[in-house]
Parts: sequence; C-alpha cells; structure tokens
Amino acid sequence: MGLSLGLLGRGDAVRAWRYGAVHVLGAVVGGATVGLGLGLLGSLLGLGAWRAVIVGAVALAALAVAVARPVYQLGRQRQVPRRWARGVSPSRIYAIWGLMMGCGLYTPVYHTALFVLLALQLTSGPGWGLLTGALFGLARQATALWPVARKLEPEATMGLLETLRPTARGLNIALVVAALLLAVALGRAGG
Repeated sequence: MGLSLGLLGRGDAVRAWRYGAVHVLGAVVGGATVGLGLGLLGSLLGLGAWRAVIVGAVALAALAVAVARPVYQLGRQRQVPRRWARGVSPSRIYAIWGLMMGCGLYTPVYHTALFVLLALQLTSGPGWGLLTGALFGLARQATALWPVARKLEPEATMGLLETLRPTARGLNIALVVAALLLAVALGRAGG
C-alpha cells in the first residue's frame, strides 16, 4: 500500500508528499502505540527479568523460519480492508493505513525480525517500547516515500518489491542473528 503513494499523487507532487507525510506520521503513531502497550504489559508482568530467555527463544524461532522458508507470509493476507476506500478522504485512508503498517500487527508479516522486536518491547519497559515502536513505524513506512521522491512510474514502483526482496531477506536474517547475540550477551551479563 505504501508504495502506491507515488501512484496516487502522480501528477501532483505536493499532494503526494502530503499523503506521504500523513502516512508516515500514522506509521510512527501506530508503532509507538504498540511498543508502549507491550512495554507497559511486560512491566506489569515483570518480564524484564526474563528478557534474555524470551528474546533468545523468539530469535531462535525467527531464525529457523527465516532460514527454512525463503518466502513466507504470516499474519493478515491483506493490508487494509478494501471497503474502507469508498467515501473516505485519501488523507484519512493514508493515515489509517499508516497506523496499520506502523504497528506491524494488522498487515502481512514478511520478516521474522518483527517478532524479535515485539519480544524486546515486551521485556524492555514502556520507554524503550515507545521509542523502538516509533522507529519501527518510521523505518517501515519512510521507504514508501522513495517512489514519490524519484517520481517513479507505476511499473517501476511495483518492480521495487521484487528488486529489493533478496536484500530485505538478508537484512531480516542479520537482524535476527544480532538479536540472538544480544540475548546471549544479556544472559551472560545477568540481564
């Protein structure tokens, strides 16, 4: 969905950037909300003491899925219900889509590193949850501005997904391995 920012604003750069800003802001708010909620829940349950074990277990499972299944999709099969598009302003639609994409829970999940992030948020407290959630939302949807900035044609925009898929898969595995190493270091340090 986010890649279509360039398609919707085609011919009107100001409108495309406005939709893009609303979309990315929605993603930041969505990610921050989920991170804050998980951080609060984890704090209430005292999960910080189990951070190394929880993050390590989730990272091992995430690595197993990422290596065993080069192409996978978990979660919802559609990013946004199509029926929302009728009668709703484009700005509101892009804000809602941004919220959904930024939180990472209401959209397809193509990268298992998301589960490691959720485990970290659950075990790191509300402050870190809020910060990492906002950064996740920003990083996930700021990339949607690339086609807008480059003024890409529809074919080139949709071609980005296939072009970048191998890089994204490698980065996913690298992030999961880094989290696994972090969990080991935390375990050895007692935290």
